[in-house]
Amino acid sequence: MTTVSDHMTRGVRAMSPRDTAEAAAQVMAELDVAVIPVCDAGRLVGMVSDRDIAVRGVARGLPPAHTPLGYLMNAELLSCYEDESIDDVVARMRHARVRRLPVVDRRRQLVGMLLLGELSEVQAGLHWST
Repeated sequence: MTTVSDHMTRGVRAMSPRDTAEAAAQVMAELDVAVIPVCDAGRLVGMVSDRDIAVRGVARGLPPAHTPLGYLMNAELLSCYEDESIDDVVARMRHARVRRLPVVDRRRQLVGMLLLGELSEVQAGLHWST
């Protein structure tokens, strides 16, 4: 069985819920990513996207230099385990229409990310338009 571990990206940069939106935007620009996991003592507590920063923060007049990610992040998120079947997880991702999924251990410690963009279209079975 092919597992998430065979396809995930390890060593993913995470930020703290106490880090600011400005710091997250700088990291996103540096790494050329649109989403950053948010962890507290290594435990996944949310995800924050460039859109979260723009819509939940800047558009509401919140100063990025002083707005903590804990206020902007999405705490209701899907995740998976590295020993799960890649086919099962990709099906869940497709159903939920997500392209990035944090990979955690059984204690919710972040161990990586599964990125559909890094899987082939045939392997992932992606059929929705972008």
